[in-house]
Amino acid sequence: MAYSATLGITPVDPEIAAITAKAAQGLAELGATVEEAHPDLREVHDCFHVLRAYDYAVSKADLLRRHRDLLKPEVIWNIEKGLALTIDQLERAEAQRVALTARALAFFETYDLLLTPATIVPPFPVEQRYVTECAGTTFSNYLDWLAIAYAITMVCCPGLSLPCGFTAEGLPVGLQIAGPPRSEARILAAAKQLEDRLGLRGTTPIDPRA
Repeated sequence: MAYSATLGITPVDPEIAAITAKAAQGLAELGATVEEAHPDLREVHDCFHVLRAYDYAVSKADLLRRHRDLLKPEVIWNIEKGLALTIDQLERAEAQRVALTARALAFFETYDLLLTPATIVPPFPVEQRYVTECAGTTFSNYLDWLAIAYAITMVCCPGLSLPCGFTAEGLPVGLQIAGPPRSEARILAAAKQLEDRLGLRGTTPIDPRA
């Protein structure tokens, strides 16, 4: 197994890193070899932003034309970013995705699974639209804080989020378990073993709303 707190592409809250690293070691205690490693994902931000913007332009440009006043600023930004793309940008992004996926597949020739935090920060207030900063890094847009998850999607790999612990304030933390394409059974099997070992099934640390 490989564990990486950052995938080499994102900051992570130190408490989240510590909790997920400890959870990953639970698989080592079950007999797996767990090493710090990750695939080379250096182009994933550029690639993701272009392909997401293209999808937004294709699927939502009509909404922008007819109902701009009803769309939130982040969606307007993403659609307009897509409408401004050039064919050269699209060609480059598709080539990047092929290269990223090839390197991820090569990585999984050595490692059966890749473990990371499911998110880079603890849960935040519902009034906060998205994460703007983490571990001293300020994000320039509303998407980059999601890189730990979208990087896995970009390389065509399945993954799940498993509850793996709680912060000092009692907020839940998830461990992302990912594998190569068509490895869902392997991922679920590892998650079941780790879930049993962690003993967190059914825990509800947050009081329900009135």
